[in-house]
Amino acid sequence: MKKILFTSLVFISLNAGAQNTEQTNVNRSLVKLFDALAALNMKDIKEFSTKDLIVLENGVVWNLDTIARKVDNLKAVSFSRTNHLDFAQTEVKGNTAWVVYHNSADMIINGTEVHAKWLESAVLVKEDEVWKVKLLHSTTLKPRKE
Repeated sequence: MKKILFTSLVFISLNAGAQNTEQTNVNRSLVKLFDALAALNMKDIKEFSTKDLIVLENGVVWNLDTIARKVDNLKAVSFSRTNHLDFAQTEVKGNTAWVVYHNSADMIINGTEVHAKWLESAVLVKEDEVWKVKLLHSTTLKPRKE
């Protein structure tokens, strides 16, 4: 009985370690996607997105073409962005993952500082050993009134 219990605990421990590694990989892919967005780098944005990416941005549906237009518009101005992602929950089941996180960005657009915060969720799928965002839902958080 003790041997069976020990074997079960080892299996659970190994499985938890694999889960934590996959969760880290999922989170890392999201960070890389937002780094690519900040760098206005469509090649890297596509690397961490599925071809049929859908973004729900405050009631508007975007896809990769929409993002490419937004990136082109930002390339025409002076732009910098620093992202801060705070992961609340990351779940992995096979080749599918879902994540809940707070995203904040400090941006400078043509010399004007902009600070934004969002509550976001994302669904990622594993394609060719790379976690890619398939669906991203973003809700802008308004500053709280005291």
